[in-house]
Amino acid sequence: MGPYSEDVQYRRAASLGAVILETDIDPDFRKIYELKLRNLARTEDQYLERVKQVYSGPRWNLFTSQS
Repeated sequence: MGPYSEDVQYRRAASLGAVILETDIDPDFRKIYELKLRNLARTEDQYLERVKQVYSGPRWNLFTSQS
């Protein structure tokens, strides 16, 4: 995740919107892309909070316990 950019977020939204408007897309994939579109960060504060959530807290991988 790089620094917040309104231009990048706009391009992400446009790409997701274009896929959602496809007529032959599977309904399940459409729901997934709609969810992604709704959850895009709209402000730098939202974006930074999301970065903090992703990169903080316990780490889990195949070699560590989930508990």
